[in-house]
Amino acid sequence: LSQGGWELGSASGASCSAFVRAMAKKRRRVEELVSQLDVDLDESVDRREVPALKWHPRVLGEGGADLFPANVADMDFKAPPVVRDALQRRLDHGVFGYEAKPDGLVQSLLQWLETRHGWCVEEHHVLHSPNILNALAMAASTFTKEGDGIIVQPPVYMDFFDVINENHRRIVRNPLVLKDGLYRMDLEDLERKASDPRTTMLFLCNPHNPVGRVWSEDELRALGSICARHDVLV
Repeated sequence: LSQGGWELGSASGASCSAFVRAMAKKRRRVEELVSQLDVDLDESVDRREVPALKWHPRVLGEGGADLFPANVADMDFKAPPVVRDALQRRLDHGVFGYEAKPDGLVQSLLQWLETRHGWCVEEHHVLHSPNILNALAMAASTFTKEGDGIIVQPPVYMDFFDVINENHRRIVRNPLVLKDGLYRMDLEDLERKASDPRTTMLFLCNPHNPVGRVWSEDELRALGSICARHDVLV
């Protein structure tokens, strides 16, 4: 972790120990959930056969065959049988041309948001984009001007910075604070940064990559209140 540069090297020994305990607790919870699925987390899958990008010499280097790529949230576990079965049914159709969205796709998403999160979303509010980074770039170019500041909360997914720079916006850092083994938002600093009229957007990462936090309702409400008060788009 210290070699990864995630601000853990400068933390006290007590903070590091608390961090390790917190991660162990999270792992036990994940194992409990996975036990309910038909998934074998101990099965070793050689993804170099695909070839998977994370294991490719392009990423690890020509001499990196013995390295473990821990820099990306790309898991080496097989998808659950229910997912593989659905894909197999599609493969059995045998024709793979240009397609429209399947019937029921958006409704399935809306039902998930409502049942899992109590969030009722209008169907016409759902837009499609190729990926997250494209969506962030489109949001930045649509709702901010060149030279505007966009808030990020490091340590955070490194490509956030590229999106901001490539769209000629300014990176405004609101670093997370490691306290008692848990990363937290620095809301006082966020208030100061958001109060600058030249800062007009915030990229929220939730669950946060790489620190693993799922922000609480209180944290999200506090962030939302600050951003609404200063007209910062999340």
